[in-house]
Amino acid sequence: MAAWYAPRGGTGSSPSSSPAERGRQMNARRRRRLADFGFFGLLSVCALLAWAGFEYHFSRVLEDVRTAHEQISQRDTRHLNAHIGHLIRNVDLNLSSLGSAIVDGERLPEWTKQLDSVIRHIPYLRSLSVVDADGRVIASTTPENLGTVLSLDSYHPTNRVPGDVLQIGPPHAGRDLADARPTGDPQTPTPDQGFIPIARSFGSGDARPLTLLATLELDYFRRILADFRTTPGDRISLFRLDGMRLLDTSVADTALQQVEQALALRWQGGETAGMQTLDGEQGQQLVSYQLNEGLPLAVVINSVLDEALAGAYAESRSSALVFLPLSLLGLGGALAAYLYFRRAGQHERSLRRRAEARRHLLESALNASATAVVITGTDARIEWANPAFTALTGFELSEAIGRMPKELVRSGQQSREFYERMWNTILSGAVWRGELVNRRKDGSLYDEALTITPVRNELGELSHFIAIKEDITAARAARKDLQAAYARLQTVVDHFPGAVIMEDMQGQITLLNDRVFDLMNIPRPPGNLAGTSIHDLTLAASKLSLDPTTFAQRLDMLRERAQTVYGEELAHRDGRWIERDFIPIRSTGSTDALLGFLRVYRDVSARKQQEKALWLLATTDPLTGVRNRRAFLDKVDAELVRVRRYRNDATLMMLDLDHFKRVNDLHGHAAGDAMLCHVVRLAHSLLRASDLIGRLGGEEFAILLPATGLQGALELAERLRSTLEHTPLVYQNRDIGATTSIGVSLLQAGDSSAEMILARADSALYAAKHNGRNRVEQA
Repeated sequence: MAAWYAPRGGTGSSPSSSPAERGRQMNARRRRRLADFGFFGLLSVCALLAWAGFEYHFSRVLEDVRTAHEQISQRDTRHLNAHIGHLIRNVDLNLSSLGSAIVDGERLPEWTKQLDSVIRHIPYLRSLSVVDADGRVIASTTPENLGTVLSLDSYHPTNRVPGDVLQIGPPHAGRDLADARPTGDPQTPTPDQGFIPIARSFGSGDARPLTLLATLELDYFRRILADFRTTPGDRISLFRLDGMRLLDTSVADTALQQVEQALALRWQGGETAGMQTLDGEQGQQLVSYQLNEGLPLAVVINSVLDEALAGAYAESRSSALVFLPLSLLGLGGALAAYLYFRRAGQHERSLRRRAEARRHLLESALNASATAVVITGTDARIEWANPAFTALTGFELSEAIGRMPKELVRSGQQSREFYERMWNTILSGAVWRGELVNRRKDGSLYDEALTITPVRNELGELSHFIAIKEDITAARAARKDLQAAYARLQTVVDHFPGAVIMEDMQGQITLLNDRVFDLMNIPRPPGNLAGTSIHDLTLAASKLSLDPTTFAQRLDMLRERAQTVYGEELAHRDGRWIERDFIPIRSTGSTDALLGFLRVYRDVSARKQQEKALWLLATTDPLTGVRNRRAFLDKVDAELVRVRRYRNDATLMMLDLDHFKRVNDLHGHAAGDAMLCHVVRLAHSLLRASDLIGRLGGEEFAILLPATGLQGALELAERLRSTLEHTPLVYQNRDIGATTSIGVSLLQAGDSSAEMILARADSALYAAKHNGRNRVEQA
């Protein structure tokens, strides 16, 4: 161990040199210099030859990579063209099948059923519509499309011979036909929300032709195109044969736009596939194109060759970094061996100097360390210690060297068995770690963390022990305070009137109470869950939610954003409502670091039931169970907003029982109440699920008919009037008849409020009363 602390030194001298010796040394140096020049010359020639060979190999690799990229581009173009063609042909086959039904003369309702049946089986269709010869949509899977007038002149091919060929329209932005906006500018990127219309016309005899029109989701086909991109710079496009761009993954530069325009002329001239290169704004680019057999469209894949060849360039640089140095290393082997023997003496002296400097550096580091380090022999007597040992124990190094630690710092706080276990461990060659109480020179006690590492000599025998000592008095006191604070916090959490879960940033549970398992109806696992993953608990809780996926995703989002949320309500499968608070936990002070998250759950089912009861009381007529006047007018205002936005049809009916006072006078008010409920039941039997009935007061009712024109509303009003007239109320074995007068009014985009619509319907109702009652009038 003397090497750890004993100083070392060294002296050196130079032998005397005679003139002959100096001459031999000069000749030797001259020969070594000439040999050095010869070796360096040979090395330079070999390096040039190696570089030339590498350059030739690299040019061949670039050519092979370029050829492979062209083949892959052609293959991807064919595969994408076949895939797109398959999808569109699938739509075309369905359009042809539907066209047969149209030619056979099926009625409009049957068309709608056929359209709905087809669109359910084709996920990439947004809507399916029937367009008459004037371009008006007369049937559609999307009601908002009805009545929309389309211009099919821009569809390609331009001829519209019934049953001839599928026509492809220009791409549109928007949700569907009703709010579509054509996009034809090649410098404008494909819209995020849009569609491509495709159409097939059908006709029979002298009948005017009809057109089946399907709208294809742009986003669906964009994802297909994106799957074929091999580098971020690739641009994949879908074109009509007339050169109109239908879809792309990025905006083309000016050079590529000119090439695409030229390709359209080639396609019209009969060319079906090909490939060419061009110099664009992004460098040299490769353009591969393929026409679809049987469909008027083409697929174009444009890739930047510099990106495709980037891997080859990188490989060449890597090869150069490996191959060329290895070549140089091999050629310089002889020179290295020569230099090694020539400089062996100098190298050995340099190693000795570095070893001495390292020994000095290590000793300086140990002396500068704030942790006490003690080295003893196998007899446990101290051979070396650093100044930190003096600062820890109060004993100077002169007092400690040669003595045993037990003579200096033993406190008597540890048992004899404690020291026997420690000695058994280190004498077996294993490292011992532990905590104990020692005594300083002044008699004060301190807590110490001790690590003893055995050291073996070259023969494998134990020679020394290195002890690392650290004062942990303050740390142990802080740990006790922390444990006490944790116990107090756990007591508060256990008695908190709700479920409490606390987790750290690694998703480990740090604190929770038993109410978690009671509230979430899950069994409590055995043992203490602190320190375990919160994943299993979250998974079990999510299964009770009405939407488990949303439950988990919402928690992930709150964690990611470290967002504080109070009073978030969650619906459970068992009908209960649980309220959740999500609170990020941050450290105090200037850092404000995020430490974890706190979740608090409370059962608020009783409060939700009270809120629901109050809502029903505020919005429902207690006698008939339908909406009261205020709630009904709120629904009319909401429908008026949709009428203004989407230009939909909607109608309001207002009805009043004729001579209702006679029912009360002749049969009593109970019979009058029964008659009002009778009217509601009859109305519900004739209304759709989307229709809404409300009681405005007394014997006066109103009915809201969304997506219903005036003619349909008049027909329904007449059926309701006739049904009430011929269906008397059976009350106490007596038939009580009743009739009603009905006023009908359309919702108009210019109406300012529901009251204005109600006033028009009331005027029509007044006209029905004035014209003899038991009739229907329109405003």
